[in-house]
Amino acid sequence: MIYLLLTADSFAESARDELRRIGGYRIIGEQHNLIIADVRARPGRMSALDGAKFIHGYFPLMRSSRIDKKRYMPAIREGISGLKLDKKARVRLECLDVNCRMGYSAKDIEVAVGRGLERRGYSIDLVDPEILAYCVLMDGVCYSGFVRLSEHAHPFIDPFRHNKEKSVSRAEFKIMEAFLEFGLKPPRVAIDLGAAPGGWSLFLARSGASVIAIDSGGLEYGKIRRMGVVVKRMKPGGAAIKSADLKPGSIIHIRCRLEEAAGMLKNIRADFIGDDINVGGMASSGAVLRYSRFMKENAVLIMTVKCMHRNVGRYIGEVESMLKPRFGMVRWRVLPHNRQEITLFARKR
Repeated sequence: MIYLLLTADSFAESARDELRRIGGYRIIGEQHNLIIADVRARPGRMSALDGAKFIHGYFPLMRSSRIDKKRYMPAIREGISGLKLDKKARVRLECLDVNCRMGYSAKDIEVAVGRGLERRGYSIDLVDPEILAYCVLMDGVCYSGFVRLSEHAHPFIDPFRHNKEKSVSRAEFKIMEAFLEFGLKPPRVAIDLGAAPGGWSLFLARSGASVIAIDSGGLEYGKIRRMGVVVKRMKPGGAAIKSADLKPGSIIHIRCRLEEAAGMLKNIRADFIGDDINVGGMASSGAVLRYSRFMKENAVLIMTVKCMHRNVGRYIGEVESMLKPRFGMVRWRVLPHNRQEITLFARKR
């Protein structure tokens, strides 16, 4: 069976190792974080990838057809129509144009094909679909397929594409993806380590959390405030932050190095710590351990670990051994907006 596999640029070989463990594969096409492969796995074995660290999504591709300038949109329409989707089900269409661009954006294709499906009696629903139909345009070929979202572990290809112009930074999408992947609820009190320019803090505050952001760099104050979030700036060495200072949906930014802010948090008991510090995994783990005393029992840790050498397995083991005395339920996942990093989820013991 042919599949579209979503990986990350820096972990392609690790993703291939996970494919080998379920039965082997043959690469048909590969671009950036997308692999199209003929996966030779026994029936039922693909579900083993639901817990994979380095493959964060897989989608079956049932049809393929050549495309060129003359038969670009017609071939795409035929590819989707040939899937014989259930006309009683609500359908959403996604297009990934990898390297076949011929004057159309992915949105142009989705609108044109969606209108064609509606004329044929299909029900297009972008908000609450039952079926996700998709096409991938790579190396002069249109690959198409679909999944029923109620039966599929990965119900999106790129759900944040249409919101990118509104983001503070790419990091905002990393935490959005982490909350989706690990099934997290919005926290009440969150600490954001290495917060600048503020993508994680903004996401947490807009989810209703009271956020304490710690970074020596500035946040995108203007952009954050235009999103309706109140930001209060504080200097290190001031009075300790009290519970009454924490307002839901707001950010307190302590502008200092991480080691300088701990004294101001002695009254805080957070149920979430986020760490997207741009340092190696061991240094990042040290910062988390320093602030873990301000976490409630069972509080959540989300940390992106920058992989500084090729032996990813050893690197993961080193970080786990450092965090193990204070954290349990450790899970790892490469997410769509990860590059040379992998996301860790854990809970405070």
